[in-house]
Order: sequence, then structure tokens, then C-alpha cells
Amino acid sequence: MEEESMRPVTVVEVIVTYISLGWAFVLLTNPDIFNQSPNFSRIEAIAQSEWIVGCICLLLAAVKIIGMTLHNRRIRWFGLMLSSIFWVLMSASFLFSSDYIEFNTGFVVYSGVAVMSLWTSKEVMTGGRTD
Repeated sequence: MEEESMRPVTVVEVIVTYISLGWAFVLLTNPDIFNQSPNFSRIEAIAQSEWIVGCICLLLAAVKIIGMTLHNRRIRWFGLMLSSIFWVLMSASFLFSSDYIEFNTGFVVYSGVAVMSLWTSKEVMTGGRTD
């Protein structure tokens, strides 16, 4: 592996990894999440089961953890980009959970996580100040 200029691990990477691990834990240990809130209706229609989304969240966290552990900015970038895509999908599913567009806390929070992931992915690669 070639030596890369190490960019410090960012707070955003740690927080997004924590959120992914938290979602993975909850979704893998509670098979009734989709039935507890109508906000998950679109996610359920796509994924069918909590464990599928839980495994995706676990994979997202693992990619970022591997990148941070190996001090590899390309893997870190890839993990953040995957997280951006995932959280955009989650925020959109919350936005369209009803039969109409409904702004709710899930949409606001998860779209914010997506933007933070995307922004940090750029800064991880360019070496811009991220903390």
C-alpha cells in the first residue's frame, strides 16, 4: 500500500459512523421497527425487512471504520459517499412517507447527515480543513 498523506479523522466521520452503527444495532435487534412508525413505510416497501437495512448500515460503518483504521483517504471518501447516498434515500423516504410531501424531523435530520457526509468526503480527498 502506498504511503498517503494522512488527513485527520473528522468529527463528521465519527458521528456518521456512530449513526450507522446505531441504526444497524436497532434494526438488527428489533424486527418490528417498520411497524412502529408510518415514517418507515417507504423504506419497508423497498427493503421488505429491518435486517436488510441493518446490514446495509453495518456495511456503511465498516467501510468508514476500515478507511479510518488503515489511514486510507480513498476508502474514507468511498464510505462517506456511500453514506451520502444512503442518507439521501432515507431522508427522501421520510419526506414521502405519506401520500403527499410531508416535512418531518426525519427528513431534516437525515438530509443534514447526507450533506455533512458529502461535504466531508470532498474535504477528506482535498485535505481541506474539516474540523
